[in-house]
Amino acid sequence: MTKRVIILGGEGNGGVIASAIVDMNKKGNSDFELVGYLNDFEKKGGLIHGFPVLGALKDIHEFANKDNCFIWAVHMIGQGEKRRKLFYELQIPEDKLVTIVHPSSFVAYNVDLGPGVFIMANSYIGPGTKIAKGTLVMANCVVGHNDNIGELCHLSAGCNVSSYVTIGKASDIGLGASVLEKKKIGDYSVVGANSLLTKDIENRVIYIGTPAKLYKEIEKI
Repeated sequence: MTKRVIILGGEGNGGVIASAIVDMNKKGNSDFELVGYLNDFEKKGGLIHGFPVLGALKDIHEFANKDNCFIWAVHMIGQGEKRRKLFYELQIPEDKLVTIVHPSSFVAYNVDLGPGVFIMANSYIGPGTKIAKGTLVMANCVVGHNDNIGELCHLSAGCNVSSYVTIGKASDIGLGASVLEKKKIGDYSVVGANSLLTKDIENRVIYIGTPAKLYKEIEKI
């Protein structure tokens, strides 16, 4: 049965998710139908990449009927705690969060994907890995085996996460960044673009460079 998808967010990650659904439809996959967006910055009735803005994020419960489902696409890099707070304020019914895996990606048979996870094209998810709800894995990512990735994380295009890695809630792995095996990343933290993380890092910090070093701490909201 085709699932009617409403994207919570806008042009950035929302556009990426929309393009994945459109591509799947063009290739004969009718699992998902893109209905439109809920977005706080575009007026109702406007268009984002050709699809209608149906209302604001706060209007979600007007659309939470049996025919619609949702996927989270709001991402403010370095503001993981803020986006997680917004996510839970909306009180999205968990059974309405749709998980989307682009068919060109490889996801091992025993991977555990939570509700609302998105895996973009040409990514690899190794065996025994768990990815919690609402996490976005963008194009050309490698996620090793036996990883544990928390909810509402964002793995940017081309990043490499080795095996036995633990990532906390709402943390960001930047474009082309690499995380060595058995490392732990705290909640609401960021590994900057093209950085190489060689050690554990705590909550609410930004690490950049090769090897990555502390750039700054993120204020608690």
